[in-house]
Amino acid sequence: MLYYDITVLHYDITVLYYDIEMLHYDITIMLYYDITVLHYDITMLYYDITMLIYDIRKLYYDITTLYYDITMDSYDITILYYDITILHYEITMLYYDITMLHYEITMLSYDITMLHYDTTMF
Repeated sequence: MLYYDITVLHYDITVLYYDIEMLHYDITIMLYYDITVLHYDITMLYYDITMLIYDIRKLYYDITTLYYDITMDSYDITILYYDITILHYEITMLYYDITMLHYEITMLSYDITMLHYDTTMF
């Protein structure tokens, strides 16, 4: 009977040994692997968040630049409007000057005709 008890005890110790070996394997290999994978996932998440922050800052910069460009275009359009208004005024004045010149030439032609008439009459 003692032999049987020792054999059962040996079996129980062997099973306990294998359980401890499996626990050791789970802790050293599987847990280490799981922590390594978790660390990799957290690192990738950190990288993704960093890139998202970069993209948001770049978008803010692009929007600010676009706002600046639109503001400058607005100023340019206002200046262009005033330039066109001044050009219109100058063209109107040129038209007026040409009309006055035409009037002066017509009057000069009239004066020459009258002078010619006066010279031929005497």
